Amino acid sequence: MDVLDRLRKTLSNLNRVVLAKLRPGDAVQMLNERTKLEEWIGGTTQVEDSKSGTIEEALGAYRENNYLKGLRQIRLVCYGCTQILEGGYRVIDNREPFEQLLLYAERYGNRPASLRKLYRGLLNAYFSYDPDSPNASPSARGNWEKLREFLGKHRELLGTRGYTPDWIAVLNRHPNLLGADPCRPYEHLVFDGDWSEFEDMRVRLEIGADSWLVRRMVMTPIETATSLSDAEFKEHLDSLLLLLHNYRLYTDTGLTILLDRYAQCRNRKVSAPLRDFAVARWGNPWLPENSHQWQCSPEARHMLAYWLKRHLLTGFFKLLCNDDKKLPRRLNFWKLYSEDLSGMYFALGRDAFDDNNMELYKFRRAAKGLIAKLGEDRHDVHACIMQFEHHHVVEFNRDNNVAYLYDLKQGTPHFYLSKGWAEIGALSATSVSQGVDVSRQSKPLRHQDMPQLSWEGRFAQELGATDKAIRAFCRNYRCRYTDTRDKDGHQWIRPEDFAKYGAEVWSILSGWGFKMSNEENAFVRVSTLDISL
Repeated sequence: MDVLDRLRKTLSNLNRVVLAKLRPGDAVQMLNERTKLEEWIGGTTQVEDSKSGTIEEALGAYRENNYLKGLRQIRLVCYGCTQILEGGYRVIDNREPFEQLLLYAERYGNRPASLRKLYRGLLNAYFSYDPDSPNASPSARGNWEKLREFLGKHRELLGTRGYTPDWIAVLNRHPNLLGADPCRPYEHLVFDGDWSEFEDMRVRLEIGADSWLVRRMVMTPIETATSLSDAEFKEHLDSLLLLLHNYRLYTDTGLTILLDRYAQCRNRKVSAPLRDFAVARWGNPWLPENSHQWQCSPEARHMLAYWLKRHLLTGFFKLLCNDDKKLPRRLNFWKLYSEDLSGMYFALGRDAFDDNNMELYKFRRAAKGLIAKLGEDRHDVHACIMQFEHHHVVEFNRDNNVAYLYDLKQGTPHFYLSKGWAEIGALSATSVSQGVDVSRQSKPLRHQDMPQLSWEGRFAQELGATDKAIRAFCRNYRCRYTDTRDKDGHQWIRPEDFAKYGAEVWSILSGWGFKMSNEENAFVRVSTLDISL
């Protein structure tokens, strides 16, 4: 064994002994020492931390004398060329001073070590200045283009035989950053759901999250996705939402684009990730206090409101009610009217605030601004208040409880909630437990089937048949709807399969005034006016 082998073995044994004795906190000290070693070995590896005052002095002298003396002063102006001085002066806004600065830097083209110092400052300016800003002057945009050209031209002159700083190595692996379309290579990374390569590059080059490069990296795939087919757009939606989650500066702009595009799809089936992301970001779409948050089109906002109402109805009846899980008749019925809802509130007992139940937590989060706590000790009573144009309906969590219909022509019900109320008046747990009517203005409706009509049919009689409810019925129960009222006053509903659904479903049509036509094997209604909620 020669001397080198013995040394290698000795060092290896020593490393094992030392690592075995490491204590908590030693790793931090090792990282600090590593940083010092990297600085000692490699010289400048990061953006140089020049004192702001020194940069301002160099910029002021350059502005006054139109002359730069020595490498240090050139380097300071390279770092500060996008910095605004008193009076609004900025080097990059002025053609001659900026072009002269690039000429100063070009003189060091045959001295790579010196060029690196100047190049690093100019590279920082390239990423930090926003040429797309509405405040950017034409001369500044032109100078930024010249800067990009300069950086691309001189990148290959940065190499030396010695140590190559990390930022140069990264820049050499990503030459597209200095091209006309710098973000295009990263677009597929976003669509694949993994942009760690871009993020690693951004961190190593110390590019700020507010840089135009990051904005383009986020917005380019979003804009590309909007031009795809509906199916392809939806395929990439989850990845794009995750991208916006990671780059919060661009969330509002990107989310607006995604919502407006989704609202244009032929099939606007609920996207739970899009719904939850939008509501978490901007709040409830129909509450007045959130109006300023919703930047998307009215169509997209209406779509989100409809999605959220269905989601909250589902949450209430599935999580808080004792309905049959296999045949949730109440939920199925109210979903037909979910697009007619103008709003909804919830009055919840203590059981709904179980911190150990994640599903209930998600429900309360989605219903933020819509929940009032029942102020009494009864813990297992919960109510859903559904608001329609002419009626309000109160449903409780127990299917043997009576539902209450309120006609708004008689005034606003006593239970009417607004954000911040702690009590809900007529909706008292005591009244509910005793079976007392919750309001004299209400009309009680029991969930009890009759020989001629199920309870759904009787509820349908009271609420009426809106065009949205009819279309929802046909979607849910696979029926074909034909409206010929403008010709003969008829409306036809033709089921594809009568036997697939129970009598309670077809009872709804009876409640709406449809009659069975044996000749046509369909339901028909003769009417001239819609019954509106």
